[in-house]
Amino acid sequence: MRVVIDARAATDPRPTGVGVYAGRMVHHLPREDPSSRYVAWYVHGRGLLRPRRFFDGSRVANLREKALRVPGRIVEPLGARLGVPKVEWSTGAFDALLATNFVPPATSSRAVVMTVHDLAFERLPEGMAPHISDGWRRRLDRWLGRVAAVVVPSASTRDDLLAAHPVDPERVHVVPLGVDLDAFAPVPQDAVEIVRDRFGIDQPYALFVGGVDPRKNLEALVRAFVTLEPGSQLVIVGGAVRWNPEADERLETLSGSLDAVSRARIIRTGYVSEADKVALLTGATLLAYPSLYEGFGFPVLEGFAAGVPVLTSTSSSLPEVAGDAAVLVDPEDPDAIARGLNELFGDPDLRGVLAAAGLVRAAGFTWERTAQATVEILRRAAETAR
Repeated sequence: MRVVIDARAATDPRPTGVGVYAGRMVHHLPREDPSSRYVAWYVHGRGLLRPRRFFDGSRVANLREKALRVPGRIVEPLGARLGVPKVEWSTGAFDALLATNFVPPATSSRAVVMTVHDLAFERLPEGMAPHISDGWRRRLDRWLGRVAAVVVPSASTRDDLLAAHPVDPERVHVVPLGVDLDAFAPVPQDAVEIVRDRFGIDQPYALFVGGVDPRKNLEALVRAFVTLEPGSQLVIVGGAVRWNPEADERLETLSGSLDAVSRARIIRTGYVSEADKVALLTGATLLAYPSLYEGFGFPVLEGFAAGVPVLTSTSSSLPEVAGDAAVLVDPEDPDAIARGLNELFGDPDLRGVLAAAGLVRAAGFTWERTAQATVEILRRAAETAR
């Protein structure tokens, strides 16, 4: 079997959850399916003058990468309006295509497996990227009727998809995502202290990790946190998302409206390296992730893998991912968020129980399992097309 992976999202220098997923599929699918050949396909217009490889770290004998050396600003509208350039023009013939980021790239193949990560563009449209246009939605619906299979990361997302779109339930497959336990293993205390000193963290702290996006519910988290007694800090790791800088501006306005003491308790680091993120997770008293809506919720698993007690939401997929290993709160109730924060800051025994439960929970979500399930779906798609 010859499979093309749409790896465009994985080439982003600051990948979102979709980019992490695409990169992990490039890494793990060839390893879990050594009898097949894989091509990581992406668009890289700058490669005309400065060729580079994006996936050298994932090199195995049955993986190669193929760049379309055309600017994305040209490829995207052409693909949407004219259905060109087709993937197979640059990769050659293939048996199946894994579309890792909703709408697939232009192709004549019907052996397409499309990943739908969430329905946030319908549930919380005010925070969506500008490419989520009426035309994009129409293309999504056309592809949903055409693809061989749809992969979703949670039962919650499957339910949302089937409730809103006329998709054959038999073609929608729940494939949970994974976490790299080794990558998030706690680091030595001296590494934690270096990062704490750099960002001015000198008290026990709740950590948030993610982009400043309306659905992440950061304003409610800040309002809840400042009602707690002094003696702790809230550390926000992540910056403005490109498509919605207004959310970052609102968070800055909220922080600016606080009294000086409360304002000093909130630390924003912006984007950080993976090493810094793991150090900050290691040193955190808890991870706070009261998101309004998630198709999966990577930070919850990352907190579990780092041995950090987690507070998250009762909404969407988050209870499904967290199980009984986290404190769950109503994300639309700042008082409930504050009570959850207070409980975790004040109860070391509860933190110990949740940290242990989280490690066990994280061990059940591996990229190897994600890849194995995806290989089976790709094989069925290829057989159906033949």
